[in-house]
Amino acid sequence: MTFSIVICDQESNKLGIAVATCHFAVGALVPHLKSGVGAIATQAATNPHLGLKGLEKMSRGHSLKDSLITSLNEDLAKDSRQLHGLDVSGNAWAWTGKDTVKWSGHKFGKNFSLAGNMLAGEQVLDACYEVIKSRNKEPIEEILLQGLQAGEEAGGDIRGRQSAALITIEDKPFPFCNLRVDDNTDPLSELERLLQEFRKPYYQEFIGTIPN
Repeated sequence: MTFSIVICDQESNKLGIAVATCHFAVGALVPHLKSGVGAIATQAATNPHLGLKGLEKMSRGHSLKDSLITSLNEDLAKDSRQLHGLDVSGNAWAWTGKDTVKWSGHKFGKNFSLAGNMLAGEQVLDACYEVIKSRNKEPIEEILLQGLQAGEEAGGDIRGRQSAALITIEDKPFPFCNLRVDDNTDPLSELERLLQEFRKPYYQEFIGTIPN
């Protein structure tokens, strides 16, 4: 029911997740990030325990792949799940269960991972990838938003649109950018407006006053 993008920006030391769907409040359960560890998106028949367990196992020194596989193997409904993510070194892994609703699939490589289900087709993820590949000099937040917009233009969720979220984290235990649109007829336009507000000097100055 969703397509999501996970990116690791080695230069800024940031991890980020952006996600869009035709369902309420996608930002509440799909994205999971932990500073110095990794970022995981859990979707399709969403099980947030997979994201939480995955990050906890990674925090104890297990690799991303081993952490996600072990978490999935503890889930009796793993074939209905979609799970993907990155560690802080940019290593990626993804899973699309055989019972997820078509079109469903994933695509990953160094510093990025993409996954989606109930999509118009593989072209949705291809469009997201083209943005990641061609816009790597922009801030990670803008790349994530542009990736979602490109995926939507390529067909997005076959049911339509309702919610979206964009979260990035750096060297603090809480997000650097944490934007959610929980219920909107045009969630990506609203997410774009929120990101523009986030970039305004008054808010950036506010963030700058938070202790390290």
